[in-house]
Amino acid sequence: MLPEPRRKVNVLPWENGLKVETAEADLPGVSIVVPIFNSGAFLEKTLRSLLCNDLNGVEIILMDGGSTDETADIVEHYRSMFSVVVMEKDRGQSDAINKGYQRATKPILYWLNGDDIILPNALTAVRRAFQKNPGIEVVVGDAYMTEIDFKPIRHFKFGPEKLTFAYLLDYAAHHLIQPSVFFTRKAWDAAGPCKEEMHYAMDADLFLGMASRFKFLHIPVDIAYSVYHEDCKTRGKRGESITELAMVQAAHGGMKEARATLDILVSLFNETAQKAEAPRPVSQIIETLAGQKLAAVQAEVEKNRALLLDLDIEATR
Repeated sequence: MLPEPRRKVNVLPWENGLKVETAEADLPGVSIVVPIFNSGAFLEKTLRSLLCNDLNGVEIILMDGGSTDETADIVEHYRSMFSVVVMEKDRGQSDAINKGYQRATKPILYWLNGDDIILPNALTAVRRAFQKNPGIEVVVGDAYMTEIDFKPIRHFKFGPEKLTFAYLLDYAAHHLIQPSVFFTRKAWDAAGPCKEEMHYAMDADLFLGMASRFKFLHIPVDIAYSVYHEDCKTRGKRGESITELAMVQAAHGGMKEARATLDILVSLFNETAQKAEAPRPVSQIIETLAGQKLAAVQAEVEKNRALLLDLDIEATR
């Protein structure tokens, strides 16, 4: 039985009649870090989704970066579900994840952002997969990208051929869905921690590092909803996230893939340019919102083409 919601609108569609499957006592434990900042609009649904799983053998570590909205009240309402609660200023999401894993005590690691959803009984399915496949360091399930009302945008179904380093290196086209990925402490120690200077592609950097070292196991189970909404970092800062991803690909040796990703920025630039009211003088266009976006995207393209050129030069020395 789930606790009474703080707000009834945050009751999940599947709660009525839900049967939470009991996890076997000998399953490996999971440490879940929930990194949040001002997540009050979405957090209660995220927490209730965790409670739709058997949490015996699971520790939940909440890392809040000093929220100023209703987050603290939501955390207090669900306080009993957490093993650790840290509410203090941090240096961003990567820092919060790193600090959370420093406090983790279980062999399997996972993070769930404060606007994403883990599906009922998914945790038990993942824990069983790790138990049945000793030596596997990363488990990936299927997932949905959804609108804020959980209306599906795309169903991501993976398989062994989609989980190799070579395939994932083209991460803009072949990316994983972060809340459907679980990994061991060994994989984290090998590929982590998350780089604090990254704010958009830290998961891509981490998973590419893991894929270059370990074989991933796919389980045909829908694990999570990655909720795509107006306040998403990758939606509101598309240019910045694409740029950061290209640099990650280059750092992992994918120069061709990085250039292809930067071409997405070029396409974004061209699409925005076509919406401008030509043939107005450039000075007038720049005064418009579209013009401001054009200038920002163009600057990102030029800056990162130069950075990639520098990487090419270094590689040939």
